[in-house]
Amino acid sequence: DTHLDRPVAIKVLGAEAVAKPERKRRFVQEAKAASALNHPNIVHVHDISDEGGCPFIAMEFVPGRTLDELVRRKGLPVNETLRYAVQIADALAKAHAAGIVHRDLKPSNIMVMDDGLVKILDFGLAKLMEPGSTDELLTATMNDGPHTEAGSIIGTVCYMSPEQAQGKKVDRRSDIFSLGAVLYETLSARRAFQGETRFSTLTAVVRDEPTPIRGIVDGIPHELDRIISRCLRKDPERRFQNAADLKVALQEVKEESESGQLIAPDGSASLQNRVSQLLIAVATLVLVAVAAAIWFSSGKARKQDVDMVITRLTSDAGLTTDPAISPDGKLLAYASDRAGEDHLDIWLQQVAGGTPIQLTNNSVDDEAPAFSPDGSIIVFRSQREGSGIYMISTLGGQERLIARTGSGYRTFFGGRPRFSPDGNWVAYSIGGVLTTSRIYIVSSTGGRPRELNFQVPWAAGPIWAPDGKHLLFMGSTDPSGYSAFDWWVGPAEGGLAVKTGATADFERKGLSFDRGPSIWIRDHIIFAAGLGDTINLWQVAIKSKTWQISGPPQRLTTGTAQEFGPSLSADGRLVFTTVAQNAALWTLAIDTNSGKVLGKPEQLIPSGAQSSRPTLSSDGKKLAFLSNRSGNFDVWVRDMVTGKESALTTSSWNESHALISPDGSKVVYASSTDRSKAVLYLIPTDGGVAEKLCDRCGLPMDWSPDSKKVLYYWGQPIRHSAIDVVTGERVDVIRHPKYNLHRPHFSPDGKWLAFHVPLGAEQGRAPIMIARLHNGIAVGESEWIQVTDGKNIEAAPWWSPDGNLLYFLSWRDGFQCIWAQHLDKATKRPTGAPFDIAHFHSARHRVQEFGFGPGVAVDKLVCTLSENTGNIWMAQMGTQH
Repeated sequence: DTHLDRPVAIKVLGAEAVAKPERKRRFVQEAKAASALNHPNIVHVHDISDEGGCPFIAMEFVPGRTLDELVRRKGLPVNETLRYAVQIADALAKAHAAGIVHRDLKPSNIMVMDDGLVKILDFGLAKLMEPGSTDELLTATMNDGPHTEAGSIIGTVCYMSPEQAQGKKVDRRSDIFSLGAVLYETLSARRAFQGETRFSTLTAVVRDEPTPIRGIVDGIPHELDRIISRCLRKDPERRFQNAADLKVALQEVKEESESGQLIAPDGSASLQNRVSQLLIAVATLVLVAVAAAIWFSSGKARKQDVDMVITRLTSDAGLTTDPAISPDGKLLAYASDRAGEDHLDIWLQQVAGGTPIQLTNNSVDDEAPAFSPDGSIIVFRSQREGSGIYMISTLGGQERLIARTGSGYRTFFGGRPRFSPDGNWVAYSIGGVLTTSRIYIVSSTGGRPRELNFQVPWAAGPIWAPDGKHLLFMGSTDPSGYSAFDWWVGPAEGGLAVKTGATADFERKGLSFDRGPSIWIRDHIIFAAGLGDTINLWQVAIKSKTWQISGPPQRLTTGTAQEFGPSLSADGRLVFTTVAQNAALWTLAIDTNSGKVLGKPEQLIPSGAQSSRPTLSSDGKKLAFLSNRSGNFDVWVRDMVTGKESALTTSSWNESHALISPDGSKVVYASSTDRSKAVLYLIPTDGGVAEKLCDRCGLPMDWSPDSKKVLYYWGQPIRHSAIDVVTGERVDVIRHPKYNLHRPHFSPDGKWLAFHVPLGAEQGRAPIMIARLHNGIAVGESEWIQVTDGKNIEAAPWWSPDGNLLYFLSWRDGFQCIWAQHLDKATKRPTGAPFDIAHFHSARHRVQEFGFGPGVAVDKLVCTLSENTGNIWMAQMGTQH
């Protein structure tokens, strides 16, 4: 300054920025804001002017070094840090009182003079920007950070508050968070939040908790550690609410430290923490009880034994499921009902630990999340507004609908939408078992979904091949997906798919797989399959040219519950959910002829073992059901008057499809769930020897009202036939040349048959139908009566005792609940609207569809409800992956 003969610092606006009026305006406003602040710890602005079209700010010249130069790699002592911290907090208090928020506080914006006086630079810059988005803020504030990464400059993002990083409105508490990050780095020479990329750093700011500073630097006073931790709270409400209070807290610690009253810890706490962590790690290793043989190589498959360390990632009392791990292995997304509102929400947490963040909160289930290849986006399935595929940023924000799925129906056959390897597409399926299913892809930016025609009647649960050009999916030649499953590989643009032959290989191993493939990594598929009473994770090799399964499947996990939903990171971290399912029989007091509910559901048979498929005799005095309380699933009968229960079978295999006759004298059951192999037996309800009814004749569905015939289904497409239990005479009752008809039941007078059929099921619709019987055979399709409107999936119709009401399961409100429909006494056409009987809107407690029953008597309805609890675990698969 030649007028006052003093040195000044000049800040100029670059030539590129001069051409932008908005940047020029901000530059002027910065000078005005800073000049309005008169404080010894804020650099003073002398003047603003323009020289040759180049704006500049003349400000106080501050001899010294920036705080980041002082810190470097060693960090500063506690007393020195506190001396600077008090001054910074005092300057912030002054600015905040004037209504100015810094928004760009960082070590490089803090000058320390030779005498220890602190000066804050660039004050008011970010406040006056008022950015409309996070991207704008990053562009404006990342220019003078010292680090570069892949051509991008990473600087001030690691000092932003979570609300600033998310583009939300910020206030003075944002500066308090930034000061906490500055103090953390000043003491430790280590950033509180630092990722390998700009995005991962932002994610760390929003999601992660920094390592406690007393765990990495010895001699930090407890009170100072507490102050810094409070500054770094994610929730602004839990931070210091103003800088003046923060200054007082820092000043007290400073005075106590300088006077010697504050005794620094001797490091024993840190040592104790490290010893505790070591003991926990040792205990974890001792408890690990799972090892698996892993086959992975870059060329041909070869067997190699690899030990896996299993780590528990969640510990919820309810249902936490559908895990997805980010490609870099650092973030975990999943669905959980831990919020206590009886539905699943999407949650996100750091794999290494930290507080989980709830990303969604709706009145229905959000489930099945998956990460984009760069880890920035999560796609998931939601039951809201009729069900759809949604996206949300891992930083949080507004969910975005990308595709309607048109049905609230849930399917175990791979309900998770999947990003393509390049992140440009999302593949998903619509429909499920008991209805047709189709595979679609949609652009990850939105647009019109496109159905992929693989020339397979039923297709669900697609996963992308590593080449991004093919999809592997569960497929069936049965249009309703009820049987004849296999894995198929088809081109991602649609076209003829190839059957892999997985079914034959798995059957030879004794595996049952009612879920689709989960992961395709190099030349192996990871999937969940059942063997005995458990569901575990397995892997099998696949040939890259012929798409044929190669070699026997190999088990990865050996837990005793149900393990499924695996997700794999690039570094071989495998996450999966372990679910314990307890199915119990419940009874509902109800006038079943009118549909008037007389009480709340009550548990009839405890859930210590699995119990399902309840059916009642016409008088309601005897109940038959399946239970595995003795190991295998056997047929049991319960006296509904005395409560006495007894096992009718005690075989070494699992019985299925037990049905009590209307007169209560006998039970028909199948020796297998495979209708092509099942043998049907009859056994008296008072005990005795089982008598073979027929060999390989399908699975039983219902009794005729006079207890003389059993209705069973067989063939492809499915046909329903009746067999006389005395003469063995058989007659076809109903079939459809195209659709598979499901769950048929005789009316009490034997003149009608109710069932459901997948009509228009590409949109997830399956209405309830009634067909009149003429001499025991259903009339043609043109005379069938449609009971429900076909806009939703309805299943398992069952008649009231007087035949004038139908009970059924419906997904019409997004959950599987029990509904009913009044019928005209003569024509059996629906009268009035369907009405609800019992709702089950809890993610944890649900109607078990295939074991539903129900048992219907005049005064009660008995059905199966399942309670599902689960948590998420992680296994390290090894470097081969």
